[in-house]
Amino acid sequence: MKISYFYFLLAGLITTFTACKKTINPDPLPQNKILEYRIVNVQDTVIYGTVDNKENTITVYIPYYYGLSVIEPKITLDAHASLAATPQPVSVDATDQTYTVTGGDGTKRTYKLSIVSQNTPDLSLNWFDTNPRAIPTGAITLITGNFLSKSTATLKVTLVNSGNNKTVLPDMTTAQIYTNADNFGDTYLMDIKMPLDIDSGSYNVQVDFLGHSVKMNKPLKVYYNVPQVATTFSTQTVAAGDSITFINNNDVFIDLKTVKVTVNGHTYDWAIQTSTRTKIVVKVPDGFPVGNWGSTPFSFRFGNWQPVISNVPLVVKAKTG
Repeated sequence: MKISYFYFLLAGLITTFTACKKTINPDPLPQNKILEYRIVNVQDTVIYGTVDNKENTITVYIPYYYGLSVIEPKITLDAHASLAATPQPVSVDATDQTYTVTGGDGTKRTYKLSIVSQNTPDLSLNWFDTNPRAIPTGAITLITGNFLSKSTATLKVTLVNSGNNKTVLPDMTTAQIYTNADNFGDTYLMDIKMPLDIDSGSYNVQVDFLGHSVKMNKPLKVYYNVPQVATTFSTQTVAAGDSITFINNNDVFIDLKTVKVTVNGHTYDWAIQTSTRTKIVVKVPDGFPVGNWGSTPFSFRFGNWQPVISNVPLVVKAKTG
């Protein structure tokens, strides 16, 4: 009986020893991580994003003084991992950008990108002139303020016509922010060009910059100057039915009513074939006398303004055919 008990105890010890020697390997770590996220479109430096592999997020902080409107990322992955799509430039305003990584082991992970713009504390703006105004294709009255950056990448100006609520976006390609120490101390200014086709009237102005939005305290008056016709230097040799083209001289053409030419005491109406804000095409009327008329005054009537005179070296020949 004692011998049986001994063998039973020995068998239990062998089983326990065997169990203690068994190795249990941990599950392999997924190979689908983003190791580094950096922004490469910043001059003379690199901005790194913070990658959180627990929450699966990437956070990028963008200081205002870089003036970035988009970021261009370069992404480093685990060995043998790949992205679902090639990284593309991302707007700093984007809130839905994600990156899906497939590991060499076939596992997947999706990261959400968060872009945090570190902007100026506030934006305070004023018109430089007491009565802000502008003409089509001209620059608006200067705006002064604490821009603290010369980059126009995040600059947006919106005009809303107070009469019909029509929204107009001016040409921002000419906009600039600069310091003119000689005249205005350290004041920052903007130069923005009005569209060619903007209507006259009163416009409320909103300026967006570096995450701030400011509505200017006075409306902008848009008005038209008396249209001016560019001088025609070359001799126009034409016959009845032919056309002559005129272009504007800085100001836009608006509401052209008639074009008249007077020779030998007789006034002739020239038919208007084309009239845009930049170009006028008129046709030589039948019955206009043949001759070398030298510098001939053409009279353009626009709207309710007094006629605008432009002299044209004119030769009219007989119509053939």
